Amino acid sequence: MNADVLSEWLDGHIWPQVQTMMLNDAYFKLMGRARELTGEFNGPISGLIEVGYVTSQTLAIRRLCDGGRDVISLRRVLVEAKAKSVVPAAQIDQLSHRLDSCDHICELVNNYIAHTANPLRRPTAAEWNLQSGQLAAAQRAICETANSLDRDLLKRKSYVKLIPVPQFDIMQEFRRWVSDTDVKDLWHFWHDHNDSVNAWLYMPLGPAENRLETPKPVI
Repeated sequence: MNADVLSEWLDGHIWPQVQTMMLNDAYFKLMGRARELTGEFNGPISGLIEVGYVTSQTLAIRRLCDGGRDVISLRRVLVEAKAKSVVPAAQIDQLSHRLDSCDHICELVNNYIAHTANPLRRPTAAEWNLQSGQLAAAQRAICETANSLDRDLLKRKSYVKLIPVPQFDIMQEFRRWVSDTDVKDLWHFWHDHNDSVNAWLYMPLGPAENRLETPKPVI
């Protein structure tokens, strides 16, 4: 496998998944802010929204970190880049270690979402204990790893945004049940969140454990 194939994987599969994951995360958090402001959608519907969010986010993380030989993933790109000596092995090892911070979430997906773990066969399976900080750390590890590989090691592309800019008015649906004042608040929230995530592109790569936000349980 040469650098052209790795570029095809990054452009056609890896980056679209990463950007979709982060855009959906931003939408969910915007919806959460609207629920805080209005007190609406905090019953069974909110539970369904949260389950869908957790499922889609953890599955995206698991998919991007899958190291199988028969998949296209960020982890697999690193493995192939090292095997074919596309970039120095030590630098690839650093990025691979960065992705190790996603292992806990991958195990939760294997044991609770993709499958129902049999405790007789998997006696060491961890209980479901996902924290919001763990989810954010895994998202960040994936984004920083993909960016460092593409920009710093392959010298290929430098992205300016992790969250794509929607080509429509994202407040249109909110205006039906949110006041004009709250819509202004939501715009500020949206831009602040996007700015903080996009800033990951310009921060030095470092250990994920130093960046966890205050832990909060995630259903």
